[in-house]
Amino acid sequence: MKSLTLIFLAVTAQTVVAQTSFKPVEKETLDQWITEAREKNEIATQHLPKFREEHADVLKEPEDANGIFDYGRVLTMLLQPALSTATENPMSKSANKIAEEAEKAYLGAIDLYKNHGRANIMLGLLYNQQGKYMFSEKYLEVGLQLEEGGEDWMVAANQYLLAGAYTYNTDEEKYQAVYKKFKEYAHTNIKDGAYYKKMAVLYVSYYER
Repeated sequence: MKSLTLIFLAVTAQTVVAQTSFKPVEKETLDQWITEAREKNEIATQHLPKFREEHADVLKEPEDANGIFDYGRVLTMLLQPALSTATENPMSKSANKIAEEAEKAYLGAIDLYKNHGRANIMLGLLYNQQGKYMFSEKYLEVGLQLEEGGEDWMVAANQYLLAGAYTYNTDEEKYQAVYKKFKEYAHTNIKDGAYYKKMAVLYVSYYER
């Protein structure tokens, strides 16, 4: 699948008053997981400086939904060498621990702000990358509430259709509705349009049988 660069974007500030039980693991524990995963070529080392920064920030402001999201996002970026092939090559124990920490971060951000579009999208995408397609639907559906045809909506729709294909839900009306919109927007002048056109062609065999 295409690189996830298009969705690793800055988040618009949100004002939240809820509380979350999310607590990041200690730096020493994370460093151990990263070192072990790195030995198996499961870490994108170029993201380590950003990871250190986001981990420090989330420790300072543990109730900031955007900060928690950014922490989960950088963990997902860090783990892309493993996640990108996780459905074919099982990840190491340490890589799975890092993925679990990212999952907890996204859920923590959602605890604070349930309609945090990108946190929901990234959690759904994380589940999809691990082959946990049955878990991603409800989170991606939150992402689909964002502006139709926008960058985030297209990411959410693409992952939603992917999950629908793997869970054999392609005949359901809600999946069909997203497919029709996705196919239409893919043929407009949007960012990464060439990629989405290819995906729309791929989905024909699943959604137009």
